[in-house]
Amino acid sequence: MTWEALEQVLEATGLEYARQGSYAEAGELPASFWTFWNVETPEEAFYDDIPTRAVWRWQVYYYTKDPATLYSAMDSLLAGAREAGFVPEGRAWDIDAGEPGYVGRTVRLAYMEDLQTT
Repeated sequence: MTWEALEQVLEATGLEYARQGSYAEAGELPASFWTFWNVETPEEAFYDDIPTRAVWRWQVYYYTKDPATLYSAMDSLLAGAREAGFVPEGRAWDIDAGEPGYVGRTVRLAYMEDLQTT
């Protein structure tokens, strides 16, 4: 499953990570961190009406109090994601962090999973 592959990419950054929205209940935010969200997982290839491939689409967000790391952290994540078989769907873009003192950036990653047909 792609969650494990995404988790390895996030762990390699050395920063904390959590599902998008879950920090709202956790109290104080880390100075820099990742969140993620599984946007969709459509089945996009079929043989005899049986799905043969699913495309996992993940939205990954980077939030930080240090604007100097905004682009380099995302570039590092993108390099690791490509190595792990993810395909970035375009370049990353800036987002409103929703918290005073934080800046943010996000990217959408796709992962093609071949499904076993028996």
